Amino acid sequence: MALKRSITTISLLLAGIGGIIGSAWLFGPYYAAKIAGPAAIFSWVIGALMMSVIALTFAELASAFPVAGGVVRFTHFSHGSLVSFTIAWISWLSATTVAPIETLAIIQYTGNYFPILIRVSHDSHSLSGMGILFSAMVMFILVLLNTAGSHHVTKTNAKIILVKLAVPILLIILLFARQFHITTFYQFGGFAPYGFKAILIALPTAGIVAAFIGYDVAIQMAGEAANPKKAIPIAVIGSISICAVFYILIQIVFIGALFPKDLSHGWRYLSFAADAGPIVGLAAAVGLTWFVKIIYLNALIAPFGTAFIYTASTGRINYAMSKNGYMPPIFQRLNKKGAPIYSIVLNFIIGMIFFLPFPGWQSMITFLVSCFILAYAFGPIALVALRYKAPHTQRSFRLPFVRVFGFIAFYFCNLILYWTGWYTIWHMLLVIALGYIYLFIYWLFKRQTFADFNCHHALWLLPYFIGFGVLSYLGSFKGGIGLLPFGWDFAVIFIFTLIIFYWAVKASDLETLIEEPII
Repeated sequence: MALKRSITTISLLLAGIGGIIGSAWLFGPYYAAKIAGPAAIFSWVIGALMMSVIALTFAELASAFPVAGGVVRFTHFSHGSLVSFTIAWISWLSATTVAPIETLAIIQYTGNYFPILIRVSHDSHSLSGMGILFSAMVMFILVLLNTAGSHHVTKTNAKIILVKLAVPILLIILLFARQFHITTFYQFGGFAPYGFKAILIALPTAGIVAAFIGYDVAIQMAGEAANPKKAIPIAVIGSISICAVFYILIQIVFIGALFPKDLSHGWRYLSFAADAGPIVGLAAAVGLTWFVKIIYLNALIAPFGTAFIYTASTGRINYAMSKNGYMPPIFQRLNKKGAPIYSIVLNFIIGMIFFLPFPGWQSMITFLVSCFILAYAFGPIALVALRYKAPHTQRSFRLPFVRVFGFIAFYFCNLILYWTGWYTIWHMLLVIALGYIYLFIYWLFKRQTFADFNCHHALWLLPYFIGFGVLSYLGSFKGGIGLLPFGWDFAVIFIFTLIIFYWAVKASDLETLIEEPII
């Protein structure tokens, strides 16, 4: 049974918005302000611009090859099985963390009413045993709802988005009208108290990049778009543009609503009585006590909506992995409603595991960013390769100066990845190594030959991973030894990116598509 093309342009746009507007508005402004001060506004601007450039490469790819689980399939067409598996593995694991992250946001805010769900230690918040149990119940509900098929998913998502947007927009208006101190933007260390480096650190660690990654939902569900040539560019570009304005506004009013006493010890010590729900803490502090319960309600709906739509899109990644031969054929099976039910159940099981090593929202967000950005880094390479390997494929959306645009997008991905720091990078490299162990075992089981994995197209992968690991270890971001000083690292990563980009595009050999897509 094939996936049905029933998703309209508006529904796909709303799916992208639904993926972006999740728990980030509940936590992002708080963590970004602690890291970068008022200059966190620039973090959102830079994040939106960088993610827009990256997203444009996927807008062309998805409009030219509108297949389910597109991120996985694009590199299969351009570079074959081994490169595609690498993307598939890391995309799948990162996507399965979204539902746990959003569920964690729900439980963390609920913990203000039911403290038994949350464990507080050294100013950090994690789930208690009871919290993990309730998280499992929420995620199981997501599984049940997603068995109804993509048409039901997008209709439900559209209704959820109205509530998700209405509450924070009203909060922006109320905070601005109730209390707005312009002095907080230049006192207490100035506009950028911790410098430009802190602005960049906030991108991956405060949930900024993770927020904009939500447009990925539109890419994964492209295979079910009724008019993919039109719908995909509108959904990708439109969702990022709309949500960028939203996040910048909420960051501005968050900073303006702070009391001088909140900043008496500096931005890094900013805290509220309810840090588990910082937006609630701020609303209560400025006297919007009547609005607090509404925020709590939205703190349940907004993350739930994002987890809901991601549960659907992540199932499409398993579907694509199975079509590529990396998973058993059972994950291509659909129920009567056209939903990949076995994939959704598997993702529920894997998602529950992530509550154990990454119990806090911020720690899970940083790992999510590193995995997603690595998966996105391969997209610009596939774009340039497929321009030459499939020159006659109809493209309703074409990027100008594709080599330059593709290189810049790849460079942006490498920078964001580098800013997550060595501590996160080595965890990500370990996950990739585990993926190759899984592939080797699966290869033995299927009795395939190495030729089936198109290894000659993937010779650049090992130098890329080793080289990036070394640069991250030498860098000055979290866990690095500081041998590569800030500022010079931009130039070094630029040269490294140029070498890998040229090698990776050349490695496609400009042959015909390794597997013709069925569109």
